[in-house]
Amino acid sequence: MNRRRATQADVARAAGVSVATVSYVASGRANRKNPATPEVTARVLRTMRDLDYTPARSGRVLARSRTGLVAVAAYTPFNPWALGLITQIEEVAADHGLGVVIQRYGHTENAADLIETHLLEGLADAAVVVGSPSFGAGRLYRIGRRVPLLAVHHSYRPRGFDVMVQREATAVRAAAEHLIGLGVKRPAFIDVPDTGDHPRRDAFVDTFLEHRYRPGSIAVVQDRENAFTGFLDSRHLATELLDQSPRRRPDAIMASSDRAAIATMWAAMQLGISIPDELKVIGAGNIPEGADLRPALTTVGSGVEEFRPTLERLIARIDDPSMRTGTHVVPWRLILRDSA
Repeated sequence: MNRRRATQADVARAAGVSVATVSYVASGRANRKNPATPEVTARVLRTMRDLDYTPARSGRVLARSRTGLVAVAAYTPFNPWALGLITQIEEVAADHGLGVVIQRYGHTENAADLIETHLLEGLADAAVVVGSPSFGAGRLYRIGRRVPLLAVHHSYRPRGFDVMVQREATAVRAAAEHLIGLGVKRPAFIDVPDTGDHPRRDAFVDTFLEHRYRPGSIAVVQDRENAFTGFLDSRHLATELLDQSPRRRPDAIMASSDRAAIATMWAAMQLGISIPDELKVIGAGNIPEGADLRPALTTVGSGVEEFRPTLERLIARIDDPSMRTGTHVVPWRLILRDSA
């Protein structure tokens, strides 16, 4: 014979609280404005486990017209920078009693279409899109009319959704100025695949040209794979650059991502090139792995905690959709360590 499922009334009787208190705790909002004390909340949660009580999610969604979820759509959600951003989103969402669902696009032809459909159909209460040229502004506009939306990419302009941009050029210029101050003669840059948009490379090259470096003295090579996932490709490019006589090979390399910079350091060490004495290396993105290397990687970027104010604003827009949208800037800085 099947055992009767426990109800909220059963939990309330066993915990010695009202049904309303059980409903509030079970709704997942216990982290924001919970009227119950922490002790009462803990007792209700313990009783729910003892009675094997599971709230009916579909009922909560219908009753509140909310899903309790924030969706994150990203082209490459598994690179270190994106993982750092997603971790910060999860922390902010959890502080407000919300969960996170992650969707990936770019790996199949219709993935972005499916993500748009899911969000328009009410998959989540808010969404973050880590953008790329393949996720068009028109698509973001349609999604932003349905749910509070934050787009993360410098190419977007706010049109009913918030945009978070990272001011990279100033930090990249500071990195180039640092190398110039160290007396670098033959700088090189490992760039992302050709997307028609190269702000880091352009800032790096322009700074050297402004200091009267000859164009032929600045080497630029381009990853054939995605800059965040093509570790082996970056190592191959770095090896080609460095496998020359000391008078011809670069004496400094900046890469468009920390992962490519780490691959460059790996290639240099395999060739017996000392870092930073014979080769200066600088990355971009400030991923945790860079700080753990020996020598530690000099980089440009920001800390993930600097994303929090913009993410908090996105969550606030769930309750107040009338909040004005705009562009929110996360400044990058030069982070000096041991590799340059």
